[in-house]
Amino acid sequence: AITYGGAGQPLQSTFNYDEVIATSLMSYRPKMVDNISQSNIVLMEMKAKGGWKKEPGSLAIAVDLMYALAPTDSYEGMDALSLATTEGITQAQFQWRQIATPIAFSELERKKNKHRIANLIESKIWQAEVGIKDAFTKHLLWGSLAGTGSDIRLPYVSPTNGSTSVDSLGSLVTYSPTQSVTVGGINQNTSTWWRNIAVASVATTDSGFIQELLHLYNTVSKGQGSVGGPPKMALTDQTTWEVLSVAYYNKYRTEMASGGNYPFPTVKFMDTVVAWDPYCPNVAANASAGSTDPDAATGGSFYFLSPEYLNLVTEEETDFVLTDRVRPANQDAKFQHILWMGGFVASNRRKQGVMGAIARTLTHT
Repeated sequence: AITYGGAGQPLQSTFNYDEVIATSLMSYRPKMVDNISQSNIVLMEMKAKGGWKKEPGSLAIAVDLMYALAPTDSYEGMDALSLATTEGITQAQFQWRQIATPIAFSELERKKNKHRIANLIESKIWQAEVGIKDAFTKHLLWGSLAGTGSDIRLPYVSPTNGSTSVDSLGSLVTYSPTQSVTVGGINQNTSTWWRNIAVASVATTDSGFIQELLHLYNTVSKGQGSVGGPPKMALTDQTTWEVLSVAYYNKYRTEMASGGNYPFPTVKFMDTVVAWDPYCPNVAANASAGSTDPDAATGGSFYFLSPEYLNLVTEEETDFVLTDRVRPANQDAKFQHILWMGGFVASNRRKQGVMGAIARTLTHT
């Protein structure tokens, strides 16, 4: 505790530093989650559509899948009715992943800021939030390229301890859906129903590009009943977003409508909100291993996503929780961590689409 003034004074104030920072972080946590969810359209729309889910810990995150329908046929009078057993229900399993962000301060910092404890706490919390938000977005969109890896289809791996972060968007919605790899434990090459839609752009004109996007939009929209309907969000890079806006104006002689009230620029393509993110990867680069340069010669990228079938699952006890503060035996400092445990999972990959190799400039026709 930090006590100011001598004992017996009419007015006394005692600052329990550990309690101040602990309670401040606890009350700040909901705001931190909100800020993280608003860092890009993928996280924001998943949260808005109920895609942020809490589950108790288990061996793996299990996602139930239906890939075939029960056989239905007509009959008349005394015809024998089918007794065929119906298959087509299985399960994907995704691994739990953990993320930690430190909050640290030396005793020198604390003592120099005795009269500004709240400011120091706010600075440390803000520092932790910025670190989580930036790292989480990079792990999600860049995959292993956020570290020392070379493939957006693989998750980030810590160069310090070898641990693995959340599965990347590039693995759940890949530019190479026929590649013989497992996603959620299911091989997408042999299980053709477990593939997302992927196309390469060949358009050189405004009209050609709009037509390509319409075709991908309609393809992702396919499905009957509850599994049908258009994608609700689209993620792209800045240049592609600008190319689309100009192409749309040149074709229809009107600007694209705003996508709504978002904390980043958005436009509306059909019924889909389109946003650009500086961390949107280049999916066509390096033979589909991708790159972090959206303006490379291999062109830009565009994701059509259905957030109903993309979920961020959080372990119920580890949703950005605060650990106890400890003081190492060999340091005049104290440390705490904000911990998260969960996974990024898909339940219907056919409702997700990606386009790559989008030209950086188009000819008006």
